[in-house]
Amino acid sequence: MEIKFSQELLTILCYAREEAMRTGHYGIGADHLMLGLLRHRDNDACRALDAFGIDMDALKEAIDGRVFSDRSVPWHDQARVRPTHGAAALLSAAAYEALKHGQTRILPSHFLLALVRADRPAAAEMLRAQGIDYDRLYTLMREHHFVLPRQEQEAKLPRVEDLLGPLGEQLTHLYGDAQAPTQFYS
Repeated sequence: MEIKFSQELLTILCYAREEAMRTGHYGIGADHLMLGLLRHRDNDACRALDAFGIDMDALKEAIDGRVFSDRSVPWHDQARVRPTHGAAALLSAAAYEALKHGQTRILPSHFLLALVRADRPAAAEMLRAQGIDYDRLYTLMREHHFVLPRQEQEAKLPRVEDLLGPLGEQLTHLYGDAQAPTQFYS
């Protein structure tokens, strides 16, 4: 199963690079991703934050206060601005959230679910301080159909047998033969 970024998330990633440059960083961190999400605003993740009563302008300002440095990155250096390991790990966690919900596109809502589980980003700390944890966020997103309900997740996930196909059958037979007490392999 191939998983891809949704167009919304690709836009947010572009904004995150610009946010990293604006705040003076050559590394696009998790907080820059959140700034990109807040800048985009027309997505289910921001609608969920709005449903919780989060003032997104105040959240942006608070994140800016944590990551802003004195100098911005010059535009001619934009090719050197890359995601940090932490941001890459967060995007991997968002991919896991998408797969868990039976989807092949990573949406902003998957990113936000992954973010609230993260330890270090200032944005995650700020959201938790306002009472937003994974369970509350997931429940709200499910109620508003920002993610698939659990019953639909299970129905949409492929079975291991379907993924493995004939190769899986051959491996199963080989394993079974190797476990049989009368079979010897050298």
